[in-house]
Amino acid sequence: MYGIGTVARLAQVSVRTLRYYDEIGLLRPIWTDPDTGHRWYAPDQLPRLHRILALRDLGVALTDIARLLDAAVSADELRGILLLRRAEANERVTTELERLARVESRLEQLREKQVADYDVVIKGVEEVWAAVLSEQVTDVAEIGRAQGRLWPRIHAALDALGIDRAGPSVAIEAPRSDPADLIHLTAAVPIADGTVVDLDGIASAQIPACKRAAVTVITGDPEFDGPDFHGGFNALHYWLETTTETATGEFRELYLDCDGPRITWVVEVQMMLA
Repeated sequence: MYGIGTVARLAQVSVRTLRYYDEIGLLRPIWTDPDTGHRWYAPDQLPRLHRILALRDLGVALTDIARLLDAAVSADELRGILLLRRAEANERVTTELERLARVESRLEQLREKQVADYDVVIKGVEEVWAAVLSEQVTDVAEIGRAQGRLWPRIHAALDALGIDRAGPSVAIEAPRSDPADLIHLTAAVPIADGTVVDLDGIASAQIPACKRAAVTVITGDPEFDGPDFHGGFNALHYWLETTTETATGEFRELYLDCDGPRITWVVEVQMMLA
């Protein structure tokens, strides 16, 4: 018989691991000294330990290993388990490669002073029922003036109808097939689900969800007398250029806190991803 220390050295595992395998019934010693608690193993147990370690190296869970060793598991069942492990390993590799790309992107971003202060994260955007009003504008410089026309009309209509707001407002810039196209801008104020609005060209509609969006948060900046929208959008564009992601062309601005002076505003800028 071999003592637990000898078996640990032969298999190049820790004594703690062998004790754990004993506790869960995966590899019990042939004899345990009742006085000292020292575990002893038979030579013919080493092949079982070898297979346990081989399956663990392939990523097979201990519960599956126990079933494989103690039951008449067919080659097809083993193949199925290993195929699942392969899929899980591929998913982990993909996840880590995506994370690596984001790390590289952030490192590149930190070298650019204009966008270094903007943290970009990926998250889902939920659908929302809202009162909406749209306008076509010629270029990005016109968006601010257009919003100055859209928001007051929506809020006036909701006040006239006695409808409460149900969340922060959002501005949506629809995708354009050509940069020379007009920009379709929509101002949306969330309201209770199913509430009908039909007044002064303002309608109720569902703003669709997006599974993945790259977002950054901008706050009031004394230099710009408010949030630096230009810097926020530049950060998103720069992030896109330094990753393998693909954007749909749709942008949204979620106004998290815009009740006070512009210098106190907090806005989340969202770039929808394919």
